[in-house]
Amino acid sequence: MSTERLRAVVVGGHIGRSHAHGYIESDRTDLVAVCDLDPMTLDAFGDEFDVEQRYSDYETMLREERPDIVSIGTPQQAHAAMTTLAATRYQPRAIICEKPMASSTGEGYAMLAACRANNVKLAIGHQGRFLSLHERVRELLAEGAIGRVLTVHAGPQKPDAGLMNIGTHNLNYLHYMLGDPIPQWVLANVQRTTDRYERSWPAEDLAGAIIEFEGGIRLCLESDLPPAGMGRNVRTFVGTEGMILLDGSFAGNHDIKLLRSGASGWETVAYGDSTDFAQARARELDALAAWASGDADEHREDANLAIHTLEILMGIYESARTHTLVHLPIATQCSPLQQMLTDGDLSVEHPGRYDIRHIAATPE
Repeated sequence: MSTERLRAVVVGGHIGRSHAHGYIESDRTDLVAVCDLDPMTLDAFGDEFDVEQRYSDYETMLREERPDIVSIGTPQQAHAAMTTLAATRYQPRAIICEKPMASSTGEGYAMLAACRANNVKLAIGHQGRFLSLHERVRELLAEGAIGRVLTVHAGPQKPDAGLMNIGTHNLNYLHYMLGDPIPQWVLANVQRTTDRYERSWPAEDLAGAIIEFEGGIRLCLESDLPPAGMGRNVRTFVGTEGMILLDGSFAGNHDIKLLRSGASGWETVAYGDSTDFAQARARELDALAAWASGDADEHREDANLAIHTLEILMGIYESARTHTLVHLPIATQCSPLQQMLTDGDLSVEHPGRYDIRHIAATPE
């Protein structure tokens, strides 16, 4: 293990706080500067973590601090520009960008290209890949505990989830648990009858999709649909020799239940609680520092894996736009959801703009 401590900076004083916690807890990193456009948020951010160097301008922070690691905790519409700027002009060893990776596949591919050209490692912050229960499901599936996986069902998460908000987490964690197979196609539909946004980005009201991965695994994904059966936050894996039930939110109490072929009932093989989610962030950033310093050859949030999540998300919107089964990766480089809004394909029936992350409002 390298004894060198890496200098980390964070932009975005809201979700960036969890990044700051992770850097402070790691023996590999020093948090040297924070950045936010809002003066009050910036002061609160700096005070909370006792960081002297505070910036209201992102590029000024990069130029003056020359960090080893950059955490980008801003809304997704800024991710591509911020990642590309850091990678091309200042070449930190690694960048970790919050989810979702970007607002379109075109932006995502540009981020990958900029980092590849400048030898910068890029990770996308789906920290649930470091949850112990998600790790255990991955192990069980890899061991063949339920035989060959045939289908996966992901029930709706919490209300006001949104594909680009909670949907990206759900997809990415399922992808990890399945062993990161390559997605093949998507058949989906979305509904947007209200003027709904998520962190100032257009969001659908609800969505449903069927996704096929290599090996023939099919995933049924629900987003913002009404709960049924056992309710929300339930994910099931069906194989040729059994089933796995992951019951509960990725940020709350949950457990893994296994039903083996021929068994008389379910067995609980692991149990987790809400503290694991906070610890996952620290494990995520410690692993990032190891990757950046050369002590690790890979990172489970490598953007070359995360791009598949973005491709699926855009594939869902593209399938809704074209009313067809869409093979991945899609050729459309813009946001198909935005294109539908521009073309007038999704008419608002209940006016009154609202944001599911910024305000607790009910549309008219």
